[in-house]
Amino acid sequence: MNSSVFTSRRLISPEQMLGSRWWWGPGLAVAALIGAASLFADPYLAYVASSWIIFGLLGLSLDLVWGRSGILSLGQTAFYGIGGYLGGIAAINLSELAGGTLVWSLPVGALAGALFAALVGGLIFYSRIGTLQATVLTYALTLVLWTAAVSFKITIGDAVVGGDNGLSDIPGFVSFTGEVMDPKGTFIVVLTVATVVLMLVQALLRTPFGTILSCIRMNPTKAELLGYDIRYYQLAVFSLSGAIAGLAGALYGSWSNYLSPSIFSPQEALLVPIYVLVGGRGTLIGPFVGAVVVGGLSFWLGGGVIGGQTTLIMGLGLIVLVLFLKRGILGTIMDVIATGQGSIRLNRTGGSVDDHASSLKIDLAQLRGLVGRRGANQPSLRSEGAVKRFGGVTPVKNISQSFSLGRVHCLIGPNGAGKSSFLRCCTGFYRLNSGSVFYGKEEITRWPMFKRARAGIGIKTQAAQVFDEFDVYTNLWIAAYRHHGNAAEAHIHSEQMLRMLGLMAKAGKPASELSHGEQQWLDIGMVLCTAPSVLLLDEPAAGMTGEETRHLSLLVRILAQEVVVVVVEHDMEFIRTLDAEVTVLHQGAVFAQGSIDDLRKDERILDIYLGRREHVRDL
Repeated sequence: MNSSVFTSRRLISPEQMLGSRWWWGPGLAVAALIGAASLFADPYLAYVASSWIIFGLLGLSLDLVWGRSGILSLGQTAFYGIGGYLGGIAAINLSELAGGTLVWSLPVGALAGALFAALVGGLIFYSRIGTLQATVLTYALTLVLWTAAVSFKITIGDAVVGGDNGLSDIPGFVSFTGEVMDPKGTFIVVLTVATVVLMLVQALLRTPFGTILSCIRMNPTKAELLGYDIRYYQLAVFSLSGAIAGLAGALYGSWSNYLSPSIFSPQEALLVPIYVLVGGRGTLIGPFVGAVVVGGLSFWLGGGVIGGQTTLIMGLGLIVLVLFLKRGILGTIMDVIATGQGSIRLNRTGGSVDDHASSLKIDLAQLRGLVGRRGANQPSLRSEGAVKRFGGVTPVKNISQSFSLGRVHCLIGPNGAGKSSFLRCCTGFYRLNSGSVFYGKEEITRWPMFKRARAGIGIKTQAAQVFDEFDVYTNLWIAAYRHHGNAAEAHIHSEQMLRMLGLMAKAGKPASELSHGEQQWLDIGMVLCTAPSVLLLDEPAAGMTGEETRHLSLLVRILAQEVVVVVVEHDMEFIRTLDAEVTVLHQGAVFAQGSIDDLRKDERILDIYLGRREHVRDL
């Protein structure tokens, strides 16, 4: 397959991809088949199977935050229980007004779960605690609610919350005629609600919002350096997961007609991740598969077929599933199908696309067209007395530097001199202990990373940061989308960047399969897609071939005519080609400044790099 054919098939607008609805058909067909089969099932089995679907819905709420945004929450049963209790109270008091329990319990349960999750999520994400701390906090929350529910007693209208006695007399499912539904009708309602929720979640995750969530899961730092406020997306998806859990709790209350404080128990909290792991984390449908498998095995084994050893057999079965099906049942099946499709494509094309393509080459016409979009007034970047400490170590020691448009600026120095740390202070990755950072005339010392990125400060970090699971095109598209806010414009910009970098032939290749040098190019392209006014490049030539380094030098020099460019590099020959203003850092402080030719004649600089101490003063 030649590149032109490949391009015409792959590089369609994300709006076109997101507009596809082919995935609705199979899901609705499976749900319809299951619903039809339930009409012929034993009523008691239909009744019990309804609970499996509800547990699957609860598992979906966890898969949304764990599988799609990388946060293991052990507080889903907290949102589930709160939604169940408040939904049950609403159903008891209001069901006669509309003749149906779900009219009141489902929206109340979903809203209660969402609001409570928003409170917890705000604490987690806006305080920027780590993922492990978030897991511990959500688990502690569940324990607190479990303890409180056991002793909490209150009467609200006709609803009596009786502490350890729980909440009883919750109205069951009723039909449009006001009659109580039989187990089969209840199963159909539960299946319908779960299917609608699943489809809506799938639709949401096929939008740019879902793509951004995946980026945050893969590399939250990179997502923020591109200008995304990751806290907003994390809080939004956490609140949504709380709404789904609360809705599941309201369904469970109407199904069981009773809620016990054990709904908040640690045992229930730890069952939810099991549903997700058994079915397949990140698959969305997997939690339903896991809940049916776990519930079905428990139902079958509980019938006495193995002499009362249900817990032992279940435990051994789960261990085997987790050890040998690491992606869960559905995840493993999807991997097998994907592997087979990949083999078919490989056989049809006679090899992967352009695996042996030559070195990358900059398209100068495309480059000048891209950088020419920037305005004439370019702000400067300036630090005044910047200091960053880590305990007894001070990697940035009273650095005052000013970078403006017109010429490349280079920072050099031995390993540990503070070059990368200084750039991180400029981007907001590190908060200064003292001193200030200015962007133009505005002080940005306390700005978070995403705000600095949106203002126009872009960085290519020392190690290339790309979204490994996405292909080259999508990596560029997600960066351009943040700048444009429009999928179609981001598509056009991404195509132009692909051509400019010479990566068009590898647009559909996963970023993880690129060479180190190609990943460096891709990372640079992602930063350029955000249209920065200040471009910070930390060791951009690392891992590149000689030819690629020459193209990089040309790229940097052209960019320096339009944007402020600061380069950290060890390759002195590369720096010499940039005709740059050079600053030498040593032990976290500015040691010397000048042209690269003058600095190479300075014996003190040679002493620093060679480890000699004769001419080097302690700083």
